[in-house]
Parts: sequence; C-alpha cells; structure tokens
Amino acid sequence: MRSIDRLVFSLIVPIFFATTGASNAGDSEKPRLRVLYNSDAGELFADFWTHAVHEGGTKPEGMAAIIEQSVDEIARVGVDTLSTVIWDRFFSMVPTSAVPEPNFRYAPLLDAGHDPLAIMLKRCRARRIEFLGCLRMNDRHSGGSMANKGQFIKDHPEWRLQGAPGGMNYAEKGVRSQLLKYLDEILGRYNLDGIEFDFMRHCHVFEHGTGEKNAHLLTDFVRKTRRLLNAAAETRKRGRLVLSVRVPQTLEECRALGFDMATWIREELVDYVVPSDFFYTDFNAKTEDFAELAQSTRVKIYPAIHPVVCHGNRPGLNTLANYHAALRNFAARGASGFQTYNYQYHWAGNHSANYPGPAYMWPGALGYLRELGDLQKLAQYNRHYRFYPLWVRQSPTGFVNDDRIRLDRADSARREGSRRFRMAEDLNDRTIRATMQFKAVGIAEREVLEVRINDRVVPNKHIIRQEDADGQNKFQGRELDPFANYTIFLSWEGDPPTVPGDNRLTVRLTDVADSGEGEVTIEELDVYVSVGRKSR
Repeated sequence: MRSIDRLVFSLIVPIFFATTGASNAGDSEKPRLRVLYNSDAGELFADFWTHAVHEGGTKPEGMAAIIEQSVDEIARVGVDTLSTVIWDRFFSMVPTSAVPEPNFRYAPLLDAGHDPLAIMLKRCRARRIEFLGCLRMNDRHSGGSMANKGQFIKDHPEWRLQGAPGGMNYAEKGVRSQLLKYLDEILGRYNLDGIEFDFMRHCHVFEHGTGEKNAHLLTDFVRKTRRLLNAAAETRKRGRLVLSVRVPQTLEECRALGFDMATWIREELVDYVVPSDFFYTDFNAKTEDFAELAQSTRVKIYPAIHPVVCHGNRPGLNTLANYHAALRNFAARGASGFQTYNYQYHWAGNHSANYPGPAYMWPGALGYLRELGDLQKLAQYNRHYRFYPLWVRQSPTGFVNDDRIRLDRADSARREGSRRFRMAEDLNDRTIRATMQFKAVGIAEREVLEVRINDRVVPNKHIIRQEDADGQNKFQGRELDPFANYTIFLSWEGDPPTVPGDNRLTVRLTDVADSGEGEVTIEELDVYVSVGRKSR
C-alpha cells in the first residue's frame, strides 16, 4: 500500500499542476484550481437585502445594488463560476409559463419591474464570471407541508413521493416534462452559460429503493437537457453550454439514488461533476472514483467544500487550514477545482442564531477563496485534516458516514479496531511536521491503548495522553463524555509512519479495567501539518 500510494501521489500531482488552467485575467501563468461558487437559494445576496444591512434596505434599487456588489466581491477573490438557484419547489426566480410563481426573495424586484436574473447575468458578464442557473431538483425543506410549494406540486398529489414527503417523483413523465419545458423557456430568454442540477437538495428523486431501476428515466432527462443546451448554443451562435451536476460523493450512493454517473460522464452529457456530502466537507472523499470515469473525456471534477464540520458540531466552522487540507486531497486525486456550498455560514450569524458565522466574516471569508484557488499556496501554508463522523445517524442520501472506531471491553475479539484516513502529505519532506490527535471517549485512566499507523506500533515516546474528566460540551463541538486526548508526533526521523494518500489508524485495548463499562470510541481524528521554510 505504501509504495502504491506514494506512486499515485507522485504521478498525479505534477501532471495536475502542469495542466490546470485559469480563466481569470492575469492568472494564466499560475497553477490554480477553478473556483465555483454555489449561491444556495441566492444566499450570497439575500442575507443582505432581507435584513436591511445595506443602504436602501429592502427597496428594489437597494436589492439590485446588493446583487451587483456581491458579484463584484466574488470577482475580486477570483471566483470563476457563479451558480445561483433560479428554480426550486416549482418556484422560479423569474416567472415563466411552465413555472409562473416567483420565489418570494425576488418578488420585490419583479414587482418594481426589475429582472433579477438579467441583473446577475449582466454583472457576471462584466466581471468575466461564468454564470449557471441552478435548480434544486427536489428541495424538501418544508417537508410535506404545501405552504411553501409551487402550484404544480399542489395540483399533482399523485406525482408526489410517498417515502420523501414534499418531493416530486421523477419516475412520472409529467414531472420531467414540466421541468424540461421550464428549461426550454429559460434558455430561450436568457443567454446563460449553463445549468446546474443540484441533486443534493434533497437527494431522492425516486421512491426509496427504486433508484437503480429508474436510473434510465433520469438519464433520458439529462440527455434531453443536453439537447436543449446544444440547441440554445446553436441558436445564439456560441460555444457549448455547461451542464453541471451536484451529486453524492460516492458512486455507491449515486447508483442507489438513480444517478448513472458512468453514462453521464462517458457520453459527456455533463461537463462538471460536483461530488458532495449533503452538508459537510469529507476529507476522505474518493475523488479518484469520479476522476477515473472522466479520463479521456472533457468532463471536470469539482468536489464541494462546506463550512460546517460534522453532524452535531454547530459551533465550529472549517478554517482556511481545513480547506487547504481538503483541497490537497482532492487535487492529488484528480480534481480540477472545487465548489463552495452553504458558504454563507461563514457570516450568516448576523441575522440568526441558527448560523454560527459572525457578521464580520463578510466579505472576509470570501478572501479564503483566492488562496484556495492557488495551488502553490496549498503547498506553502499549514493544513488541518479533520476525520470526524459526518453523520452520527443516517444522512439524507440514506447512507451512513460514520468511521468511528468502537472497542468493546466485553468481547476480546472487538478490543481492536481501525479506520482509514487520507492526507496528501509526504512526511519525508523535512520542511513539514505533522501531529495527530484523537479522543478516546469512555476509556478508564488505567486502561492502555496500543496505537498503530499502517501496522507500525507508535512508540510511547511519540505519544502524549491527557485525561479530560469533563468531556466536551455543545459549545465546544459535539457533546462527548469524559475522554483521554492522544497527541502523536508523526514526523519521525528517517522513516515516518504515514504515506501520501490513504493511511490506517489501528488501536487496541491492551489493559482493560475491571470497572470499565460499555464501549471505548475513538472520536475526532485530526492531523495538523505545519509548513516551515526550506533551508537555503
């Protein structure tokens, strides 16, 4: 494993650095990642007009100015593509005959005679930003309630999903046809650069368990969308229009939900694929599974980054060092860039306690994106890898993403466990140093853990153990019972235990206390990488 991972890292990274291009003026000489910004439900703009923090408040003229200034801000930090939600729950940013009801956010602009989509598109053109109209394919935020659903959903109860209340069943031809009609009208009226299908809001487009059986129906829908895009490009005498799809970050989940990624990519029905968790950044994501499908095609892979850390950890947000780490992993496995999602969490605490980010992070957090698009800076700055249980219960895709190690004192065969962790770091590079930390929750003070990394026992001299009798409260992260915090120095002289790529942490309870009860769980595995200066 060690030699294979080192070979993969050494082959992919130089090729990636040499071939990644840039679209923004002045950056063509720098190796960089393409930066896609998904403005989830228009949140890039809406936080500011909804809560009257801009001169002019919620007046239409003030709203239009906020749109323009927000586009200016993302242009300033090097965003290449803006994807903004123009359709969800059969509401549209701008009314059409297929979807006549406007989204409430844009009603004041429309009532005053302004066209919000035209404003966004014009400003993006002026700032040389690619603009994609995003569709939330089955948003179910309000569940089965019809209060926040478009008339089409209200009029067709027979086409609603039974196992996912509030969603529409794409197995029904009428649902697919109505959406294609909407796309045809939008593409006819606006010179968009493309469309994005956000299948992660809320994942299921078919009844539970029927995704694979109905996958051909969704593929037919995607093919018809590609034809609409090609026809619009021909009519406007311009190059190919983009079709981007945001899907789960594993092919297994895609297959189960009816997203035939192999066909969509092989036939180049899509141009961008955004593998993404529903809500969190997955540092262990197997980006290469999508990149391998895209070999010998024009399709690009842009994994998603999310601010929020994991389920149950609302106070914390990912930092610049976290994003550096995640993108190092993505880039080493074939990503051509990345897309933000729910990025407004960095600053949306200005209007609601449900959002952790403070107001002053606007537009400061946008500045992260300029650094994250620069591959040289990814290598030059500190990294912090997080390997947390993204979902301590089932995720919205129907799958579980929980890699915690669980040790059972009562069963000698289960006193050992292991997990995978991925980091694009070669610790033979003497300019970097790395430290691992994890929490052994429920371990008694006299109990002993043997720690192995890639089947190599970690000597005690590299381990610091500290008891935390108070555990962790909800203001510190996920609530945890008392634990022992383990700190492990990884930069061993001459022969470090990790490889660039996939590694395995194994722990074993070697001494079990008579008073110990239940399981010991290994929580919140972190790796901190410190970058120093090269010696002259």
